[in-house]
Amino acid sequence: MIKSVKIVFFIFSILFFIILSSLVYFLVFKSEYYAKHELNRRVYEDRNKFIRGRILDRNNEILVYSEKNDRYQERIYNYGEAFLHPIGYFDNKYGMDGIESYMDEYLREPRGFVSNILKIFDNNDLMGSNVKLTLHKEIQQYAYDILGNNKGAIIVMNPSTGEIYSMISKPSFDPNNIDEVWNEVSKDDNAPLYNRAINGRYAPGSTFKVLTSVASIENIEDIQNRIFLDKGYIAFNQEEKLSNQNEKSYGEINLKEAFVNSSNVVFGELAIELGNKLLKEYAEKFYFNKNIHIEGFSVLKSYFPELQSNEVGLIAQSGIGQGGVLSTPLIMAMMASAVANNGILNNPYIISEILNYNLDIIKKNKPYVLSKVMEQDTSDILKDYMRGVVNENLSHIEEFLTINAAGKTGTADYKKNGIDGIPHSWFIGFAPYDNPIVAVSVIVEEGGEGRGIASYIAAKVMEKAINLLK
Repeated sequence: MIKSVKIVFFIFSILFFIILSSLVYFLVFKSEYYAKHELNRRVYEDRNKFIRGRILDRNNEILVYSEKNDRYQERIYNYGEAFLHPIGYFDNKYGMDGIESYMDEYLREPRGFVSNILKIFDNNDLMGSNVKLTLHKEIQQYAYDILGNNKGAIIVMNPSTGEIYSMISKPSFDPNNIDEVWNEVSKDDNAPLYNRAINGRYAPGSTFKVLTSVASIENIEDIQNRIFLDKGYIAFNQEEKLSNQNEKSYGEINLKEAFVNSSNVVFGELAIELGNKLLKEYAEKFYFNKNIHIEGFSVLKSYFPELQSNEVGLIAQSGIGQGGVLSTPLIMAMMASAVANNGILNNPYIISEILNYNLDIIKKNKPYVLSKVMEQDTSDILKDYMRGVVNENLSHIEEFLTINAAGKTGTADYKKNGIDGIPHSWFIGFAPYDNPIVAVSVIVEEGGEGRGIASYIAAKVMEKAINLLK
């Protein structure tokens, strides 16, 4: 009998300890989390105490606002699916995402001296702070429309400041209809919730030759005057080789000709000569393998591999943007921006200002430099090379010539279910050549050659952006 009592006492002691430990854990460590969680009813009531602030584009065009009906608010997204990925969504049932979530503490209640005085009197007509973005409404809408039904992403930015004018990811969905479409989009294999512009990682293909060129110009003596012999392929052994497209041979060519013609042979040889360690060092100057901080977003790292000296084939492939190299559209737009900006790499940003109800500035973000990734002389050479790509390979696209653009195409191979898929189509560039005001990165999944659809879309978007920004 005594033994049974001891067992029962022991069991109850353990249960009491578990309950007490859980109580301490939730009260001490998780209380703040649950107190602030968007699904907490008290937090929900607090949020509806004031009208939620607006989200504006760079010209104070209203992108998002709230209508209050009794105790509830309806969030209105004026431009629907075109702005989903840069803005996110706010919903009483599904919570928050993106800038709606990141800037919630400002959007949900008034800020500033006058607003704080009025809050004392429980004024329900008061509005939360407004968030102003660097996005340009018309550039964003145009870029979204011209990408059409393709899966992919577009980044348009100011190369001198890092301001993002447009961030497009497709497919998307309309956050105004979130309740009707949530079950469908959350299970969709095409991942409309996924922001391809900052989290999609793709082999950059020949667009990466910009970086390999930078490393070569700055580390290989007299590289611009060297004459390469391009036989159409490099053989590593009896089974492995790296070929130009269709094994086309360019014969004797210099570095600029190799860049303009996108010679895999020359850039594979350069990668081997530079070695993995040095090429990785330059990739990390451009923020591969590093975190990029943009307020309101979680940005996936782009990746450049560490390879052993005997992995010659992979080293060669890394010099042409294959062989394990993975990059986001964002980082490739940053690469184009650095060339346009005389070798200076700026941190990209999308939140410009926080404003009170009267549009007075409460907080303002300023551009800042991440690093100097190349010498100005090197950037001048790359500008000339990228201008050569447009003049010699893309002159059939009228808009490129009209805006005096420079760029680099890319055709990125990849495997789909273990089988070679249709390549992704890339373009990165800037314009105008002599005074760049826009830089762009475009990827179209399964779009084929880079000189095709990605270049066509980039030309249209860049021309539209330049005309709107003048």
